[in-house]
Amino acid sequence: MKTKRTFQIITVALIGIFFFSIAWASGSRRTIGLKPTGSHIKANGTAVIDQNHVSIQTRGLKPNAVYTVWFVNTKPKKHETGAGTAPFMFRTDNWGNGNYSAPLDESPFGKWAMVMIVLHPNGDPKDMKNMVGALKAAL
Repeated sequence: MKTKRTFQIITVALIGIFFFSIAWASGSRRTIGLKPTGSHIKANGTAVIDQNHVSIQTRGLKPNAVYTVWFVNTKPKKHETGAGTAPFMFRTDNWGNGNYSAPLDESPFGKWAMVMIVLHPNGDPKDMKNMVGALKAAL
């Protein structure tokens, strides 16, 4: 009888650990809807971000254009860092759809306020002076 009770306790504990692990793992991965900014009023997208990866799908951006992905803070002073690996860019297709996927060195959660997608009108992802906001979302 004592063995049966011990087995029940161990089974309940293992089930609890299993569900706790699933809840913890899913909490570190977020799916975020991207909202349009500025001249990209018909654009939208989704970002899936976890502790070590970012994946973005966009629609309605400028066709055949160069965009980059950034993590941004605006307070107390605006500063940003590229999301993933330089040059942090993707090119949209003929219909304005784009995809971006990259590993992250560290989690952006708690360190950055938002993710932002910006257009580089001249096609140069290194040109930081002429970029134009396209999509954004709070982290």
